[in-house]
Amino acid sequence: MNWQVTSTISGGHVHSAATLEEYSGCAAALNDAARQWSTLAATWNTTMMQVGGLRMSAPLCPALQSGNVAAAGHVTLPFQRIVDDCGDHIRQCRLFSDELTEMAELLIRAYSLYSEAERTTQRVVTELIQVGAALFPGHAAAATAAIAVGGFIGGSLAEGGTNGIHALDATAWAQEGLMSGLASKIAGIGGLKGALSTDEVNRAAGGIASVTAPLYGALQGDALQVKQVYSRTEVVRESHSVAEAMENLRRLGEERLGKIDLNSGLEYGTIAIQEYRKADGSSSWLVTIPGTDGKLDSPFGWPQNVELMSSDPEQRMHADSARMVLEAMERAGIGKDEPVALIGHSQGGIVAAAIASDMADRYTFEHVVTCGSPVANHPIPERTWVTSVQIDDELVAALDGAANPATENWLTVTGTVHKAPGSLTTSVSEEGYCVPGIGPGAEDPFTAASVRDTGEDKEITHWLKYHQAAYQNATDLGSPAVQRHEAHFQEVLDGELVSTTYWQGRMTASATMAPGEPVNPPRL
Repeated sequence: MNWQVTSTISGGHVHSAATLEEYSGCAAALNDAARQWSTLAATWNTTMMQVGGLRMSAPLCPALQSGNVAAAGHVTLPFQRIVDDCGDHIRQCRLFSDELTEMAELLIRAYSLYSEAERTTQRVVTELIQVGAALFPGHAAAATAAIAVGGFIGGSLAEGGTNGIHALDATAWAQEGLMSGLASKIAGIGGLKGALSTDEVNRAAGGIASVTAPLYGALQGDALQVKQVYSRTEVVRESHSVAEAMENLRRLGEERLGKIDLNSGLEYGTIAIQEYRKADGSSSWLVTIPGTDGKLDSPFGWPQNVELMSSDPEQRMHADSARMVLEAMERAGIGKDEPVALIGHSQGGIVAAAIASDMADRYTFEHVVTCGSPVANHPIPERTWVTSVQIDDELVAALDGAANPATENWLTVTGTVHKAPGSLTTSVSEEGYCVPGIGPGAEDPFTAASVRDTGEDKEITHWLKYHQAAYQNATDLGSPAVQRHEAHFQEVLDGELVSTTYWQGRMTASATMAPGEPVNPPRL
């Protein structure tokens, strides 16, 4: 466990002005007390230095200067004990100061006290970068390259090797602005109009998809085949929390990519649909959608991401991955009025956001969970709850060029990855969840959550295990916003698991399909 994630939270609940003022005042009081303890530590340090100076300046007492036992008739002051006591006081004052500062930080993060100000600042920075990148693309490219090279060199030197991931880390703060600047150039959106809008990437994606979608369709085939497949082992298990659903998403995604071997027989292009039966006999559903697998005949290829990012609903629903999920949902028997929760990673999260946006008249989408997905501009209805988890330097989540909405029903957990201190002890439970260490030498579990199976060197943070750690830390903080969203997700899946079905999609040429087999056109 060499890397940890510390989370910040935005959206998810509405504070009254009085509540914000009270919590902000409490955080300010804690910080003020921390400064006072820090000042006291400095005072004790000064006292210790003065006592040491007095001891060395005692010219008439050779015994005192030499440190020997005082000669007969001499009386010596306990200088050494005074110095030692001062050192103890310094350590205690600094400890109190650090603890109070940490309490203030935890309060700020748990209650998102300054999130609105931070969002405003980030929006200004993003728009400035966007305008600069659009007006001076050459200068922007050169500056980005210089920052990336600097990050690569500095990070590689710190690790004692070469690691290109640090080039990505160094530009994390500017990624949304650079993406929106590039997109505004492609889409022809400039001036004040470009600075005030946030959907430049989506409009540019629509233009690109109008060219790439037909070409890729000709390459891989334009007919979608969806069939139910069966697993030899349990991959997606019963879940009643976001953390459990994320673990199942990881298991399914890594199993189909061959990163783990659960001996299931499941292949790429596979999703899972679960039915839960409530006490009153009604059903609710959970659809688990992994990300891009990049196989040529898979509906979850790379070009489908561009279609899903389009600002045009028709283009979004034309994407093979969206069509495949909708076909599987229909064949699984999900009713129009039955509550549905969706969870997806990367492209899977974009699919979830797209169909929740465009198919709200066909299904009752109650909750959407996205992990590492650029979905800020998808028009998800306000009645649908959204829990987004992302890492600040993963790039993928920043590809939409905008920050997620911070509304009562849309919560975003953003994780920052950093090296774990040597004293941290963590473990992974049998189910695979991140468990902060408790015991001798363990760090405060509220500070950060550890990432499973990481080495000494930094790696791509788009892996789902980083999103799991981010959500774990947000949960440990005791955030009311996270608790509200968690309770809503659990309410949707309140019942007994009835069935788990797996659905696989393949793209093929129309001529190779069996006679009478449906082509599955876009469902609008």
